[in-house]
Amino acid sequence: MINELVKEALGMPAIFDLIGISGAFMTEQKRLWQRSEIPLPSYTAVGDLMRDLKQQPALREKGKTLLAHLPRVPNLQADADHIYSITELFHIKEFLYHYGRLQLLDKREGLFGGELIDLDEVFKYLDPQGSGSPAFHLNPAFSDRLGEIFSRERQLETQLQKSVQAHFETALKQLNIKASGYQIVVPRSDKDLCERILQSSHWVLVSESVANLRFSLADDEESLRIKTQLQDLQHERTAEEELILRNISLYIHQKVPGIQAAAALLSLKALSFILADFGVKYACVIPSIGGQEIRIKAAVNLPLKLHLQAQQREYQPIDLCFEPQGNVITGPNMGGKSCALQTLGQLVAMTHYHIPLPCESAQIAALQNIWINYADSSRSSDLSSFGAEVVAFNEALEQEGSSLILLDEFARGTNPAEGEKLLCAVLEYLSHSPHFVVAATHYTKPALMDRLAQFTILGPQLDSSVIPSDAKQRLKLLSQKMDYRLKRLDKGQLPPQSAIAIAKLLGLKNEILKLIDMGD
Repeated sequence: MINELVKEALGMPAIFDLIGISGAFMTEQKRLWQRSEIPLPSYTAVGDLMRDLKQQPALREKGKTLLAHLPRVPNLQADADHIYSITELFHIKEFLYHYGRLQLLDKREGLFGGELIDLDEVFKYLDPQGSGSPAFHLNPAFSDRLGEIFSRERQLETQLQKSVQAHFETALKQLNIKASGYQIVVPRSDKDLCERILQSSHWVLVSESVANLRFSLADDEESLRIKTQLQDLQHERTAEEELILRNISLYIHQKVPGIQAAAALLSLKALSFILADFGVKYACVIPSIGGQEIRIKAAVNLPLKLHLQAQQREYQPIDLCFEPQGNVITGPNMGGKSCALQTLGQLVAMTHYHIPLPCESAQIAALQNIWINYADSSRSSDLSSFGAEVVAFNEALEQEGSSLILLDEFARGTNPAEGEKLLCAVLEYLSHSPHFVVAATHYTKPALMDRLAQFTILGPQLDSSVIPSDAKQRLKLLSQKMDYRLKRLDKGQLPPQSAIAIAKLLGLKNEILKLIDMGD
């Protein structure tokens, strides 16, 4: 279990941002996946698809395009008495249309191993005219009676148009005027014409202003008769459409289990696809989960690597090989201890979502939870940072199952002597627990504890290079000289010290450095 604060501390939001395809369906599935509300595809399925997508780049692009066009899964009603509206049926047919295109690609080119459920029968039922369009509308292909009503409506509308036009021409002739539409505007100043129109049965006053009167053509008996027929037909049409919708709804209710099963399988396959796509894009591997150790070769903190690349700076992968009884990392400031912890936590967190890992190979112990001490150590305004860290650590120990516990300068918020004792006690306790602990520290005693595996960041590989006067150039030189790899120390071996050398490289005044030498 990984809480949101820990995920934030491990850089998981940045990982999630790198995964996915735009589109309504994929956006929804990704949201549910991140919240662990839907089943995860197996690592095996993701790995198999990674292999296929590497071998068939064109298939990968086709899959991305079709998945991006998928709409959200339509709302399928559990109530068997529910009558679907035209809008609801539009959404169902639209989904089936895009699903069908994806299923056809799966059938022909094996995108998902040809396993998608065929829903073509349901689409054809909603498309009786054979248009092959995602749009849904009721048409005569659904019912002979509806076709008869449509035909009769067109006939009456043609008759009505002719009747109105004939009546319009008669009305104009009676008044001896000309007009281009069925409304006329007459100035009040033409009192004679206004009076004649007001007395005519062919026109009705619809509006007036200070300057004008506006008249509209009145209905004659023939037009009224045809309109009455059209109104009666409209009632018949509504009744027939309701009957058609009822029949369609009965059919859809029978197909709901199949559509839901197809959508659930598609969700699993679509998640496999975006994870495999991520894996191909960033040269990832499928880890081996199990055992007691953690062995990761050439591990990459992907968000950090991309950030450095954007700044045209190189990123150095590191090997992460840790023991179940406990591990301590020492090394200089700016040497990458915190980054090593975050990278480890990030990669283990990725396994919880079955995300391929950016590394050359990985074997990772099965761990149910992850906790890192700076994730929520300052969450309470009522406690000091040290107090909050202790409270959060106690809560982490209460979680069920084994946890990856990452301690970055644990107990640094108190005085060094007590802090060192506390960290030693914590590490001793955790070394006898089911938890997997990796701690980064500047304290010396934890690095000498017998039960723990000791590592050090190799640190800056300094030589006789001239130290630049410019601060930015000094930082650049330090980055170039820093070796971020972890080296395992022999039992009882003191970790190397390079803080003074780094301070010198960063431009600490010579007067101060001489005082350090005098103290020695």
